[in-house]
Parts: sequence; structure tokens; C-alpha cells
Amino acid sequence: MITLLQLIRNIGQFDSASGAACPLSRLTLIYAENGRGKTTLAAIFRSLGTGDSLVIAERARFAAANAPHVVLNCNTGVATAVFQNNVWSRTLDNLVVFDDLFVDQNIYSGLAVESGHRQNLHELILGAQGVALNQRHQELVADIEAHNTALRNKAGAIPVAERGAFSVDDFCALQGRDEEASH
Repeated sequence: MITLLQLIRNIGQFDSASGAACPLSRLTLIYAENGRGKTTLAAIFRSLGTGDSLVIAERARFAAANAPHVVLNCNTGVATAVFQNNVWSRTLDNLVVFDDLFVDQNIYSGLAVESGHRQNLHELILGAQGVALNQRHQELVADIEAHNTALRNKAGAIPVAERGAFSVDDFCALQGRDEEASH
């Protein structure tokens, strides 16, 4: 088990990061804003579990003076796992990272997991107020979709020959003709 991120250097968002103030437990949830290094951490952990150095090499910092370097404290067997010179000093074969890549590789639904599916995998709402707000949000999204469908149907009902070179919006903005003035 990984107990501490001692050092992560020249990988993804991490120039030289020490996790001395952030010990890890058997089950650790990592959350943060987009672009803060969560996927990079998942890649590092996955690499430690599989021994695949390519996962880290692909995330090496551009124009960094030194190669990627990771030092993780563990509580089993050898006390540390070190990634240096593109190889791990050891692996943790019982390490599992539950992220979108895990879902993509381990769940078969008969359909491809596409970006929209992955996006939904990252939705997590905590608390009754958050759930209620999300339900209201979903209702508003459904209302907007219904409104847009109605607009498309109405736009499709105007024959192209009637509106000529006008767009639907420009055609609808035209002033009506007075019947008596047209005779």
C-alpha cells in the first residue's frame, strides 16, 4: 500500500512536489479542479501497479532539465518504490486505480465509451441540497432541449421558397404587409 507521495518531479503538472503533509490510506479519494494533476496521479499509480513506464514517459514535462522521478513510501516489503531512469524499483501488483480508463478497460456494455460517457463518469454530487440542485438543473436542461426542438420544428415549417434568401430569424423579423396596401 502507498502511504505517502514523497516526491513527484517533472511529470505532468508536477514540477517538484512533495506530499509530506498528505499521507495516504488504504482507500484514498482524490478530488480537485480540472488541470490540477488527478489524471497524472492516476497514471503514476497505474504505472506502479503494472510496471509500464510508458504511462509516465508520456507525461514527462516538456523541456524539463531532468527526467521524471517519483518516490513513494509503501508499508509492504521494501519501504519505497522509486521511478528513476524510466523504470520502477518495484511494483505493487495489487494496486487498482478506479478512473475512466479502468471503466473503459473493465466494463463492456456493447457500446464504445465515448467522451460524453466519460464526462458523465466524473459527476459526483454530495448532500441533499446538491442533489436537489442537480435535479432542478436536469429539469432545466430537458426544458431547453424541448424548446430547441420546438424551434427547429417551427423553422422547418417555413418553406424555403417563401422565405427566399432570408434566414429563418431574418424572415420572422420582417414586418407584416398591410393587405389593403398590397392591392
